Amino acid sequence: MMKLPLLLRISVLSGLLLGGCGYKTLPVAPSAMIPRPVTDLSYELTDSGAVLRWTFPDRTVTGEKIAELDSFQLYRAEVPVDDYCETCPVPFAAPITVAGGSLPNKGSRQGSWENAPMRPGYIYLFQLRSRSGWLSESEDSNLISFRWEKPSAAPKQAAAPVAAADRTPPQVPGNVKAARTASSVKVFWDAGEDKDLAGHKVYRRVGEAAPELIGEAKAPFNIFEDKNPPPKSASVFYAVSSFDQSSPPNESQKSAEASVR
Repeated sequence: MMKLPLLLRISVLSGLLLGGCGYKTLPVAPSAMIPRPVTDLSYELTDSGAVLRWTFPDRTVTGEKIAELDSFQLYRAEVPVDDYCETCPVPFAAPITVAGGSLPNKGSRQGSWENAPMRPGYIYLFQLRSRSGWLSESEDSNLISFRWEKPSAAPKQAAAPVAAADRTPPQVPGNVKAARTASSVKVFWDAGEDKDLAGHKVYRRVGEAAPELIGEAKAPFNIFEDKNPPPKSASVFYAVSSFDQSSPPNESQKSAEASVR
């Protein structure tokens, strides 16, 4: 698509107006309405294409304030990488009309247009013209070009290493002692220095029977009261183990037994 230079368009327009309208006075100079060209056309690549962005011109080429832009003519070319020639004329397709709009009293207004989808392995070129009316089209904007390739898939994250399970039991309690009171038996011991110590389990054995778990004491306590001891005539033995904060908890071996009569 060939784009006519601004001076040629003005000459053709002036010839048409002067040669056919019959007026003896000159028409209003087109430059009084022609916007300044866009100078900051830019792009941002996306997963499927690109988004173009630019600033609305707010002045004519003669410096007059523009209140509203009618539209933009966006020129787009798509060339296979193997066929691209930097010094050849750009093979723009028919222009795409992008809506304009009013400009704010203060600050600037941004325009944007998304081109999607795009084809991998192609060079894309874009240029823009502003219009404040059907006969008032600006010169070309800056030319932008880029090669589009399909983004690579994000690498899968490696699974977080699983922490080795704690299988080490705490220290075995030491110096276990048992003392009978009028109605109970109190068991005492020395706890180990394990940082993850959660508590102790107390076992009782009567005569030749197997040891039986009768209760627990949470750390840091190192005393347990057996409130329902066997009669004094029975031979009673107490042992204590330690357990930690793991889930499930690791339990130490039982301590040496302490006897009480």
